[in-house]
Amino acid sequence: MRRLLQVLLLPSLACLVSPLRAQTPLTLGDAAATVLRVHPTMAAAEAAVARAESGGREARSALLPSLQLDGSAMRFEEPMVIAPLHGFDPTHPPRFDNTLYQGAASLSYTLFDGGARRARIGRADRLTAAAEAGAAAATQALLSQLAQSYLRVLATRELVAAHRARVEAMASERSRAAQTFEQGRAARLVLLRADAALSSAASDTVQATSQLQHAERTLARLLTQDPDALRGRPLAPVRSDAVPPAERTAPLTLALAHNAEVQRARAQVAAAERTQAEARAAWLPRLQLAGRFTEYASSQGVETGEWQGGVQLGYPLFTGGARLAAGDRAQAELVAARADLAALELRVADAVDAALSAWAAAHAQVAALTAVLAQAQEVVRVEQLALRQGAGVQSDYLLAEAEVFRARAALAQARYTEVGARVELARATGELSVPWLHENLENGQ
Repeated sequence: MRRLLQVLLLPSLACLVSPLRAQTPLTLGDAAATVLRVHPTMAAAEAAVARAESGGREARSALLPSLQLDGSAMRFEEPMVIAPLHGFDPTHPPRFDNTLYQGAASLSYTLFDGGARRARIGRADRLTAAAEAGAAAATQALLSQLAQSYLRVLATRELVAAHRARVEAMASERSRAAQTFEQGRAARLVLLRADAALSSAASDTVQATSQLQHAERTLARLLTQDPDALRGRPLAPVRSDAVPPAERTAPLTLALAHNAEVQRARAQVAAAERTQAEARAAWLPRLQLAGRFTEYASSQGVETGEWQGGVQLGYPLFTGGARLAAGDRAQAELVAARADLAALELRVADAVDAALSAWAAAHAQVAALTAVLAQAQEVVRVEQLALRQGAGVQSDYLLAEAEVFRARAALAQARYTEVGARVELARATGELSVPWLHENLENGQ
């Protein structure tokens, strides 16, 4: 039996005890700050915001004049006039050459385009707002994922501790059973029953330890660290003393106003409205100021220059249906964006309800299981005392120990489920951030 315990317990105890060196406990707030700094999700979100901001600057550039330089060098089969003719003087015939050079500077400015530029700028601004909201949503999703992973490690460690306490209790009972059997005061069945209970507890401990290793590696990968970097490292405890709200109206109102995904969807709707405005502008004329200075030269080195300027008015009479198609596309985009927003608001409402329900259920479970655990521990104390005095029944004691284990494991799970539900509610309402974690969880407020 001793050999069996060594095979079952030594690997699991080694993974728990050997890494527990004198290390600074990792807090949830520190882990959150780290994951926002190193996780590739944040780099992608920041790049999306930078891309949207660049689009805004590009759209605003249309409000400024456009200056363009052109140059050319052409070789003709037959001699060509070097510069445009603005009259004909027989005493000064125009010059011809086979090689001509031209250089020009053109300046143009749009006076009126039906509001297309303003619409493009407005759309770019709304897309920037959508990208910023998307980055906020990515931040909160990453913080939620980290918090759930952190809580899973804490809960699994408590589960392993409960298994180890059960193993210790079963080992003590096995020792007592062996002693009474050797003294002839108990049947062999008593010893076999204790061996079975001890083997079962040891096997469960190994399984729980494997789950703990996976939870620690998952948390380490989120922090982009070596998978075994957090193996056994102390984690600061997390708790929440808040009570679930009885009224759901306030959290739902907060979520619809501040949820990052909802804000992103609203910005997409606003961008689609600006796209529609740009499509309407295509039906209006376009008025531009234009100026140009051109220099002409040839292989003979002759140079002359002239300027021109004026106002240009343009209106496309026929575009092959392009304007109609652009308007239809913009309308479809707007309808889709509004539908996405409505669907998202429903999902957010469901998320708020689910988080509140989970929080309330876990809160009630914690209160109930705390009482159950205290009662079960008292039953174990009484059964153990009666057993040692020869007045108890071993099976009753083993059942009582199993009940203590179940209550302890369920209580640990309920506590962290309650915290996790509150984190999910904060994500749904748009409150989740590193300061929120510090204030509401690490300080137990």
